Amino acid sequence: MTSLLFGNIIIPVSSEFFSRAALKRGAELATLFGSTVTVIYIIEERAYQQVDKLSDAFRTTYERAETKFDLTQEQASAADTVIFDEAERIFSSRNLDIKERILQGEFSTVVQRELQRGRFDLVVMGFEKGCLIDYRILDEATVPVWVESRETGSNVMLAVCSNIAPNQRVPDISVRLASAMNWDLHVLYVVDTQDAVEVDSSGKRSRKKSTLDLVSAGDSFLTGLASDRITTELVQGSLERETVKAARRHHAGLVVLGREQKERKILGIPARHTKRKLAEKCGPSLLFIN
Repeated sequence: MTSLLFGNIIIPVSSEFFSRAALKRGAELATLFGSTVTVIYIIEERAYQQVDKLSDAFRTTYERAETKFDLTQEQASAADTVIFDEAERIFSSRNLDIKERILQGEFSTVVQRELQRGRFDLVVMGFEKGCLIDYRILDEATVPVWVESRETGSNVMLAVCSNIAPNQRVPDISVRLASAMNWDLHVLYVVDTQDAVEVDSSGKRSRKKSTLDLVSAGDSFLTGLASDRITTELVQGSLERETVKAARRHHAGLVVLGREQKERKILGIPARHTKRKLAEKCGPSLLFIN
C-alpha cells in the first residue's frame, strides 16, 4: 500500500449498462490506496419512460404507477442477484469490504448528487456508446473520473498536457499513480493548433499566440519534467486526435487528461464534447482530472 491518493471511491452502475471491468479496477485501486468503496446501482428513469411511451396510451394512472413499481422491483432484484453478488465476489477476493446502495433517477444527476455531498474523491465507471445513459457527468464532476475500458493495453500511462489546460494536477497525479501501479509514464504535450492560446493555472485563456510561442512553452514545460522514469513527447495538431494517435502508438493502458479549456462552436454556439469523444474513440481507460 502506498500514500493515500484516492481515499473514497464511488462506482456507479446503471441499470442500462454493467461494467465488471470498472468493479475490478475499483478493487485494484482500493487495494493500492486503502480506499473505502461504495457501489451504487442506479435504476434509470429513462428506462421506465421508454416503456411508458411504447405502452398503451389509454392506461390509467394506477396502471402506469403499477408498471413503474414492477419495473423498479425487477431492477432492484437484478442489483441484488447479479451486480452486488459480482461486486462482493471481486472485492472479497482481495479481502475488501464495500458499501452498497440502490438509487433511482438519471445516471449523471444521481452521481453528481452523491459527489456534492463531499464524501468521494474518485468516480470509477464504465462507458457504453450505444445505450441511453447521459454521460454529462464527465464534464460536471468536480472530482477525477476514471472511465474503465474493456480493452487491455500495456502497463504504460499516457499523461496528456497541452496549451489549453492548466497542466498542474495531471503531472502530479500521474507520477504518483504510475509509481503506485508500477507502470511506465509517458507525458504527451499537445500544441493544439485549432485553439492557439495558453491557459494559465486558474483556467484563464490568453490572447491568441503564434505556434512558435506555444511550442516553446511546451518544450519548457517538458524540460521541467525531465526524469529517468518519465519519457516525454511534443506534438502539434488537434488535442483529441493526437491523444488517440499517441494512445495507440504507445499501446497505453491508461490516458490521463486535465481540465482542457478548448473553445469550439457549432453554428455560433459553444460546444464541449471532448471527454465523451475520447471515451468513444480512445481504446484505453481514461482518467479525467477535473
